[in-house]
Amino acid sequence: MGTPFVSVYDRFTTLITDYKLDNLYLKDKNSFNEFLRGFLLNSIDMFDGCLTNLDYDSLVEKDANNNDVTNYYFNASLKSKEVYILCLGLMIAWYQKDINDVTQFRLHLNTKNFKTYSENANLKQKSELLDKMKEDLSNNINNYQLSNLAKIPFFNGGV
Repeated sequence: MGTPFVSVYDRFTTLITDYKLDNLYLKDKNSFNEFLRGFLLNSIDMFDGCLTNLDYDSLVEKDANNNDVTNYYFNASLKSKEVYILCLGLMIAWYQKDINDVTQFRLHLNTKNFKTYSENANLKQKSELLDKMKEDLSNNINNYQLSNLAKIPFFNGGV
């Protein structure tokens, strides 16, 4: 067995602060892991050019309460940089979900007691941040590949 998905989730929580995720983690760690799994699968798809195979398997194990829990593991042991890049993809997937929240598109009443910033301006700022996050992910993948150039078959004499 390789790197557990939980290792990626743990590192992800050091990069992002979200009270909803924090509350889910405190209430039910298994639900937290299951919820983040979908975002990690999206992140795996974003990690083009990973030099380690990102295939994974599941294993049913017992939790602290002796309940069956399905845990997921990569088939290979990932390097720290690979885990970090997966965390960046997780952040993008999480943030994309927030941007696509339909409640953000609904107009609010603008009364004396309740004022909001323009939804349009808010969405524009979030979209710009998302673009910056995607650029950061791409730069990290490029740097990862450049630092491992000899491992890429094309540059190692094999085509």
